[in-house]
Amino acid sequence: MAREINNTLIYVEKELILPIAVKLIGSSTASRSSESVSGGLSWVLAARLGYTGENSSETRLADLFPEDIFSVTYTGIPKRNLSVRDFAEAASARRVAPPDVVSINGEISFPDIPEHNYDPFQPPQINIARTYRLYGYTCFTGVLSRDGFKIPLYFLTESAEIVYYAHSKPVEVVGVVKWSPTYEVAGHALNCIVLAAALLLQR
Repeated sequence: MAREINNTLIYVEKELILPIAVKLIGSSTASRSSESVSGGLSWVLAARLGYTGENSSETRLADLFPEDIFSVTYTGIPKRNLSVRDFAEAASARRVAPPDVVSINGEISFPDIPEHNYDPFQPPQINIARTYRLYGYTCFTGVLSRDGFKIPLYFLTESAEIVYYAHSKPVEVVGVVKWSPTYEVAGHALNCIVLAAALLLQR
């Protein structure tokens, strides 16, 4: 059985996590071959996620909730729990390159969003100073930092009200590496950014 997710998932974007899942595990649960359990993978999925059906049935990932897609995809991420420094060093050495899927740990901040007190009963209306078009998506930026290293993150603008809750908190970001013009981080020349598909609070 797959390892449990250690951190608390607070945001996952279905439009982004679905192609990541298809890349890592295929388009349906029946196409997963990394686990073999008597009764078939559909049974494993049903037990793990609370879905029911015949053992011979096939569950398409696109039919699941985004959190469920994330759950069955997370353990398939080959470059998982990198530190910001690990990511910077790997990207500089080209051991990480587009379109790799990664998970990175660090502290997140949002320089283009004014500071707010977050109340879940009255979430703040987030005004984003600047947005950017990135590979067809309208995004805003975040910064993931730790120990003097930092990397740029891009989030879909629709996620702002949710992901802002994590401002100045330790997080794990899951996303896909994208190309950018070269920039320098602590002596490493990088041309990789991360388009964030999911955000988890570190426990």
